[in-house]
Amino acid sequence: MNRLILERIMPIAEHEKEDAAIEVRGFKARLETEMEKLYDLLLMYESLIKHQDEQSGNIDLLMSQYREKTREQVKRQIETQQLVVQQARNRYHASQERLLGKVVEEKKYVTLHEKVSMQEMTVAKLTEQQMMDELAVIHHGKGK
Repeated sequence: MNRLILERIMPIAEHEKEDAAIEVRGFKARLETEMEKLYDLLLMYESLIKHQDEQSGNIDLLMSQYREKTREQVKRQIETQQLVVQQARNRYHASQERLLGKVVEEKKYVTLHEKVSMQEMTVAKLTEQQMMDELAVIHHGKGK
């Protein structure tokens, strides 16, 4: 692959890698936010259960039904939030995979660029050596 082409591709690959890294950070922040919401819901449910257990002695039927309904509602919120957390986790992991792919792709282009540059340096050194040899022959030939 031509060095000039690689020099044009490398910044594009680097930019794509940076975009993927930004995406990963965004998905990670979203995952952390959703996990905090789930944690808060779990704490709320735990304190609700604890509070209801403490007052279980003096409750009528209507109040008992209301408390059961409240517990079920919080349970549904927890289940929904667990799904949201799982989706956020899946998006985060998928973005990490994309970032890894972009890092590998960029590294591939950097490695290719280094190889092409080394080959060009080798060719330049060989050409220089040939010219030096030719000059030596010409100079040696004039000396006779």
